[in-house]
Amino acid sequence: MPVFIKSIPIALAAVTLLCAPTYAGTTEAPASIPRPSFPATIPQGMAVDAGLVSALHFILPAPNPNILAMPTAEPTDVTIAGEATATEEQMLTYLLRRNPKPKLTGTPEELVHAYYEEAEHEGVRPDVALAQAFKETGFFAYGGDVDWKQNNFCGLGATGNGAKGLSFPDIRTGARAHIQHLLAYSRKERPTKPIVDPRYELIRTNRPDIYGKLTNWTQLNGVWAVPGKNYGQEILIIRDTARTPDGSDAALRAANAHIMQAGDAEGYIYRGLVYLHRNAYTEALNDFKAAQKRNTKRTEPYLGIALAHAGAGDVKEAHRAYEAYLKVAPSDADALYNYGLILLAENNPTKAAKVLQDAIRRSPNNADIYSPLAVAFIHTKDYAGAWKALADGSAIAPANTDILVNQILLQACLKEVSDKKHKKNKEQLSTKKETK
Repeated sequence: MPVFIKSIPIALAAVTLLCAPTYAGTTEAPASIPRPSFPATIPQGMAVDAGLVSALHFILPAPNPNILAMPTAEPTDVTIAGEATATEEQMLTYLLRRNPKPKLTGTPEELVHAYYEEAEHEGVRPDVALAQAFKETGFFAYGGDVDWKQNNFCGLGATGNGAKGLSFPDIRTGARAHIQHLLAYSRKERPTKPIVDPRYELIRTNRPDIYGKLTNWTQLNGVWAVPGKNYGQEILIIRDTARTPDGSDAALRAANAHIMQAGDAEGYIYRGLVYLHRNAYTEALNDFKAAQKRNTKRTEPYLGIALAHAGAGDVKEAHRAYEAYLKVAPSDADALYNYGLILLAENNPTKAAKVLQDAIRRSPNNADIYSPLAVAFIHTKDYAGAWKALADGSAIAPANTDILVNQILLQACLKEVSDKKHKKNKEQLSTKKETK
């Protein structure tokens, strides 16, 4: 049975309770509070008091700052041969973030550097080879048949049933053996350095069906690892996560190095994203504009420019930039959501409602869109539309606090319609039906 909050002070108290922080000193877990239920439509005989609504501050969610992701190649297109896209520093940082104390016979820095030197010498992507080692060893936590003292970073010879596999005298040799094993799968030219992988010759002589023929990482699926359905894809996810353009100094140094080397649109987009995460909006704007000049066909710079203006609080320029981006990418529901919030900030709720409704059509399960849509309806005095938007959003995400708070506030603004007015409304409705 729905519970009606008929007092604004009580409603505000309920909202305060919902938004109260959980204190770390609490020793007992808080009791679970059941979510109050609300009718799907405004109850018959009730109406929303416009005066009460205007006195309340309804919750608006924040824009999503992470709607622009760095594009990545299709996993099936990534070759084993090639250059790194993640730097040594990024791979080292990611390793230590996942496992601050990796089990190694040397230092983590020594390990990462050995992989980059050995792989680059043979023309193998060092960042992806190292990502494979991260996967095989559980970020050097081990726990399987192979012991960390073996310097065996990719399970060479570990065939299961307790087989511990091969051992190597040091980190450098273990890294070289791994790279050489990748060479056995991916090319028929022999390694340039003396072979230290005993299984290299086994692949060459016993497996002519795969020797030198598996040139892409995803072709290792079900071969290097069994069943290994998504083995190569999972390795690439590790590498891509390590090189994600966040606000770290490591990411900024990687971006600067890329621009120094290539100076292409992708490099400027990458550094623009780093600057966005660092709240350096002027620098981000300059980089996205530079990317736009270098490649007018890419859509990311348009969105980056919009995000930079919005982050800097320049609502007018953000409005223009979102419109420019949505002309080339009209189906981007996340951008439509952010643009709708910009329109609300400009006090244009009618247009905001249309934009947010378009966003919902394109992404109906994104519950975050429903709360600002309800606020837009409230500003246009479409209270029935606001009520329905909140009801629809709560059905998708019952735990969404923004939706719940707005439902509590809107319900607290209900008032009973007088019998005279209610009768008049019924007569008007009856007349409309008769004229149809």
